[in-house]
Amino acid sequence: MRGTLSLLKSPPNKTGNGQEESTLLLEECRVWTKRGLVSASILIRDGRIASISRHIPKDAHETLRATGLVAFPGMIDAHVHLRDLDLSYKEDFTSGTAAAAAGGFTTVLDMPNTVPPTDSTKRLNEKIEKAHTKILTNVGFHVAAVPDSTQISRMSTLGAYSLKLYLPKPISPLDIQNEKTVLTLLQSSKRSDLRVTVHAEDPCLIRRPDSEEIISFTELSRMRPEEAEVRAVNRVLSLAAKTGCNLHLSHLTLPSSIVAARKYRHATTEVTPHHVLLSEKEIKRKEWKAWMVPPLRSESVRKDLLAMMSKGLVTIVASDHAPHTVQEKSETVAESPPGIPGLETTLPLMLTLVVRRVLSMSLLTQLLSSNPARVFNLPRKGRLDKGFDADIVLVDLKHKSRIRPERFHSKAKYSPFENMHVQGQVRTTIVGGIVVFQDGEIVGKPGSGRIMKRGALG
Repeated sequence: MRGTLSLLKSPPNKTGNGQEESTLLLEECRVWTKRGLVSASILIRDGRIASISRHIPKDAHETLRATGLVAFPGMIDAHVHLRDLDLSYKEDFTSGTAAAAAGGFTTVLDMPNTVPPTDSTKRLNEKIEKAHTKILTNVGFHVAAVPDSTQISRMSTLGAYSLKLYLPKPISPLDIQNEKTVLTLLQSSKRSDLRVTVHAEDPCLIRRPDSEEIISFTELSRMRPEEAEVRAVNRVLSLAAKTGCNLHLSHLTLPSSIVAARKYRHATTEVTPHHVLLSEKEIKRKEWKAWMVPPLRSESVRKDLLAMMSKGLVTIVASDHAPHTVQEKSETVAESPPGIPGLETTLPLMLTLVVRRVLSMSLLTQLLSSNPARVFNLPRKGRLDKGFDADIVLVDLKHKSRIRPERFHSKAKYSPFENMHVQGQVRTTIVGGIVVFQDGEIVGKPGSGRIMKRGALG
């Protein structure tokens, strides 16, 4: 039997001073807690979880009957490109967070390679100011790695979640070939208690095609060899060990990278659904739809990476949601921008692995919720428990469907997973006690989401 939802209204409660109290009761669901799955109801009061119990009085302002559904802690995507600003034609804060809510993500951390880039307190403030009236979910911001230690300290104080060090082509001018420059950056991050998120590919080993060169997407991908990741990962880990700074290695594609990172106790690792589920043969079939960086690897490497993730050797899973227009992607091979949308496919793909017993439910919630909350210092998130933020996703584990990009809430309506069969459907997404997404529709209002700042309880 498929899960069912029904919303029952009651008169609003009043607090002692006569103000209206915001309450919501999620009734008759199975709840994923630190003890595993339990049959219970969840009482939400003023954006927090007030109680998880089998017997809660039905005097809430609203009651959402969620028979047959599973309540998970809201998913957290630590690697998202929401675009907006001068790139709003690709994605904007509203469409991007709508995609997040539709995919079961209640918190996303946005990357700084926007136009203009997020490389100063001024630009971070401008981004925050523009985002806060448009977002539907919680949103925090990474910032660009810059050589100015004072600027790093100020961006950290303003609540940035990490410095993004993009080794192939720095977002902000930075001589990444100079060992002293990179070492100084890592030392500054350590002093500011700010993690460094690294895109680890050595630019010296990447061949860039001439715009007149006629190549295929398979050849384009092979211009970024595995050795580029190997060398970059080893280099940055070696430099980080000299400073003791916290490193987060994003979208790793090689099992050897995971092994190397696990030897440095201040390193965390990230993989994407596309790198553990798709191999380079998809590039030949899907062409621009499967073009991303780092590129897809061989089938044997993919299988080994998936095995490492399923054994709990990876810290987090992130979508690397990187939307572009279809015209940009498909016009020419040499100039096709890398990246795919992933916010609306990540959770269904991972739930399908749970159904197939490749992943445990416990590991899924760690990879997509509790571990990102821990790594990026998101208090009161990543768990369903009394006092935690009411960021909740209700899922129908029995629902089977196909991935249909034309139905995405993102502006980027393409995917290398198009028509793939998945099991597990997001029915409702609740952010801070507010129902934002329900049964395929965005029901929240832009601006209802909250700007997150590292370490702040809010």
